[in-house]
Amino acid sequence: MKHLVLVLAVLVSGLGFSQIDDNWEDVSEKLPGYVITNNGEKIEGYLKRFLKIKSQRKVKFFNTLDDKPIVYDPKDLKAYKIENDYYETHPYEGLNGKTKVFLLRTVEGKINLFDYYIRVEDDKGRELTLSKEGNKEISLDFDGTKIQTEILAVKDGKEYLKFTSPKLMFSFKGVMSKYVSDYPELAKKIKNKEKGYRILGILKIVNEYNEHFIH
Repeated sequence: MKHLVLVLAVLVSGLGFSQIDDNWEDVSEKLPGYVITNNGEKIEGYLKRFLKIKSQRKVKFFNTLDDKPIVYDPKDLKAYKIENDYYETHPYEGLNGKTKVFLLRTVEGKINLFDYYIRVEDDKGRELTLSKEGNKEISLDFDGTKIQTEILAVKDGKEYLKFTSPKLMFSFKGVMSKYVSDYPELAKKIKNKEKGYRILGILKIVNEYNEHFIH
């Protein structure tokens, strides 16, 4: 069971350099991007990159390279973009999952996929890639923690599906086929547990779904 949760929870992982986490933005360069306010206004400017976990909780924005920064948190913005990385605000954290955070979008379409990064303690104090296979990669950082990536799907901007939910893990074919029921052929493949359309085929399923609705 533990192995199954790990496989589902991790899509892409990165190194978390905790020694510089607090001042990473002080030494990082200002990169072009924009913020989108809660009223839909898009403001272009420059942003400083934080590390993965801190990027989920705040963003430092500059109107020009010489201006003082404006710090936003998820309650202030709908989204922001820094260089090629696009973050949207969604409810995810907390016991009830209703606390908003910035989530990195990894797949764009009728179904969007977002990554949520969490730090997990480990007893090895060195930087080391533990594994890199298929849709799973786990790395240790210097202080002996690892960053895992949970996946959130958002269909049509409102239908949420959390891939670490027990309901999905134990009834994947039922939950996922219902989620894509507006594409009956795909839903049937999932219900029938065809090769490539089971629980480890999340990316394949979402990409096939999105491509269907482009045409």
